[in-house]
Amino acid sequence: MALPLKSPITDEDIDALATAERLTLNDAKRRGILQSLGNIDIQACPGSGKTTLVAAKLMLLAKKWNSTHQGICVLSHTNVAKDEIIDRLNKSSLVEARLLLSYPHFIGTIQEFVHRFIALPYLRSKGIRDITVDNDEYVRAARKLLRRGEFGWLAGTLNGLGDQEKQDGFLRETYRRSFAGQHDVNVSAIPRGWRFGQNLARATQNLGRLKNYLDERGYFLYKDMYLHAAAALAQEEELSKAISKRFPLLCMDEMQDTQKFQDELLQKAFSHNFEGVFIQRFGDPDQAIFHKPGGGEEPNESFNGKGVKDMDFVLSASHRFGSDISQKIKGLSFNEVDLETELTEAQVEERLKCCDLIGGFVHSVIIFDENTRGGVVEAFSDLVADQFCDEQKQSDKFVVKIVGAVGNEINPDRVELKIGHYWDIYSREKSKVTFRPKSLLEAVRYCRLLRDADWSSNYNVLTSAMLQLFALAGKTDPNGRDFSTRTLRSYLEQEGKWEDFRLYVFFLLDLNVEIDQEIWRELTHEMSKCFGIATPAAQEYLEYSAEVKEEAGQILDGVDEPAKLRALPDNAVHHRDGFTLKLSSIHGVKGETHDATLVLETKNHCFDIEVMLSYLVGALPNDEHKNVNMPAVPSAQRRFKPNQQFLRQLYVAMSRPKHLLCFAIHADRIEDEQLNLLREKGWSIQRLGQAG
Repeated sequence: MALPLKSPITDEDIDALATAERLTLNDAKRRGILQSLGNIDIQACPGSGKTTLVAAKLMLLAKKWNSTHQGICVLSHTNVAKDEIIDRLNKSSLVEARLLLSYPHFIGTIQEFVHRFIALPYLRSKGIRDITVDNDEYVRAARKLLRRGEFGWLAGTLNGLGDQEKQDGFLRETYRRSFAGQHDVNVSAIPRGWRFGQNLARATQNLGRLKNYLDERGYFLYKDMYLHAAAALAQEEELSKAISKRFPLLCMDEMQDTQKFQDELLQKAFSHNFEGVFIQRFGDPDQAIFHKPGGGEEPNESFNGKGVKDMDFVLSASHRFGSDISQKIKGLSFNEVDLETELTEAQVEERLKCCDLIGGFVHSVIIFDENTRGGVVEAFSDLVADQFCDEQKQSDKFVVKIVGAVGNEINPDRVELKIGHYWDIYSREKSKVTFRPKSLLEAVRYCRLLRDADWSSNYNVLTSAMLQLFALAGKTDPNGRDFSTRTLRSYLEQEGKWEDFRLYVFFLLDLNVEIDQEIWRELTHEMSKCFGIATPAAQEYLEYSAEVKEEAGQILDGVDEPAKLRALPDNAVHHRDGFTLKLSSIHGVKGETHDATLVLETKNHCFDIEVMLSYLVGALPNDEHKNVNMPAVPSAQRRFKPNQQFLRQLYVAMSRPKHLLCFAIHADRIEDEQLNLLREKGWSIQRLGQAG
């Protein structure tokens, strides 16, 4: 059975689209992908234009689609990928492209698809009407239940996990799971009090009862939805057939990030047992880093388990970087893709206009020791300052990132190497994703000091803090639940106070208004009266505190001249030449494109860059050591220490920059012979102080 198209996609259709959208679609591989209407898997290297290709294919299909009740289902692992596809369709010159944004089509994340078409209808069929699927709301509801006497013992033992943040992290992982045909509640950590006698059995029983209470009240974790969706598919034999008939074509983007349990669920939902279901998957197994082997987050096998010979199409040419970078990092490709550049000589010459050096950018290896490690960030900032022209450095689009694989909290009692060892005020908790202010004023200061954040991002951070304030004030929606962003707005509109709320938020974010202690107390007094905030906990959240100056800008060098580097919130560093460097985990920059990237050596059982140097100098892989045969995870005890995890992480990190790539390694972990081989491959060596 064929797709409901008016006619096949022809070369003339592709040419017309390329002209209308100003795209380059000349090569045979891309044309083959665009014209294929069957089941295909595509491996696309970093910077190969995968998302552009997905959007182009959807535009071509939109012009040809010939059904008002059957649609195309487009799924991605993340909101970022989904939003990029939607944005491209919205900006398309083709009117038909925007038809894909509404019925009968669907574009969303895997999570959204599972909610809308499988799990939520199933839960409603069980009589649960008021459903909240949100990890934070779930934790707030769980904490309320834990204050009840019947859960007193459980709440007391959870104190053994540490502070409230650690306990909340534990609760976010109490999703329902299925193992060997049995359902239970996931336990991510075992407090000390559970390790004695029958306490573990008692604790899991209590968690099960807590979970049942939350189910009855309609509170679910995101991961809970997958178990309910699986139950729905198992119990309703016609459900898979209905989904397959509604969506005869499934397009999967960022397939390498799809987890095994998600892939298995989608295979059941879009069953090949029904004629006429076609699945086209786009991704790059070489960049599959969002997985925790053995931790319930195994990677999918149906796509990531394929080598290049098993793929229907392999896009190995990148237009992100030139051959100067592609030849340095190609050995890190897990599938041993022959990475190359797609840039023409003319495009390379055009890019060199942003370089201040004759001959082009100089990719560097920064060698440090224990005494000079703290100078790595500054040394890299100097390389950026010296090599890029002023116009480029001062552009709003100039992106410079410093990344490492391990960025969590430093334990001074252990031998470690993390991002914080290079930049001692780095904190993973400062990122927008995980930032949880201890007071409203902390949230306000955080937003005001983010120099490069867009307004909507800061608005969301501050709104989240206001939700916490309302929760502490005991304010709930008509169903007795803590407010969400949606229900708070509805409540305030009914009370005639929505505009007041917006004015307070706008005032707090207005950089032209300086908030001192007197203004803060007057403002919070008015807010308390307006919204009826009177509880001690809420008033404590509104208290004024003196500003910690290092958050606003830590001066890192002499006092007689403007500081070269100034620390900013959100793990950012401002250089006096006018550009900003940001520190991040490698996971945090996946999918990004940078002007310049520094990759820091970190330790996870062993030192990642040291372990993978053989791949950077070109000695590996070889016939004896094929990447596909690598151990999955790092181990300090194993003789052969290279592993898939390090390989993929460094490949992701080192494939981010368009212009300048650098990495930092300790002098004790690199040999002279390796340095010579790196020089032969075009790397420049920079030793800090007397390192090595």
